Amino acid sequence: MRNLIYIFILIASSNIYSQTDIEIDELFIKYEQEYLKMNSLGEIDNFELANKNFYSKFSNYKERYKFEKNKDKERWLNKNHKRTDFNSATEAIDAYNHLVSSKEAIDKMSNNIQEIRNELLKKYDVNLIWETLQTRIKSKR
Repeated sequence: MRNLIYIFILIASSNIYSQTDIEIDELFIKYEQEYLKMNSLGEIDNFELANKNFYSKFSNYKERYKFEKNKDKERWLNKNHKRTDFNSATEAIDAYNHLVSSKEAIDKMSNNIQEIRNELLKKYDVNLIWETLQTRIKSKR
């Protein structure tokens, strides 16, 4: 029983020690900064709003399905904007382009974060990375 307690203490202390290593790792600090930057810029909110604004203009699901299935989205909008609640083809295309650019911005930031995370995974456990990130975010609030 005593050995079991010693093993538990050893494991707990090694986790604490490893978490302090990751906290001072420059790569982890960069990962944390990129993560916080993505969440603070409001890009996710911009995308959600653009998504809502664009897709709410489709009056029925059949037209939305036809749009989604079409390969040339701008051409479809140009020809079929009257099947939607957009006032003009220009308004429809502008809303679509805003949606696409918002999605691209999120994807770019996500890819940067993922690349850094992949490098961190070579050094640290996935749970340690996530728990350390969450702990540091909570401590900054």
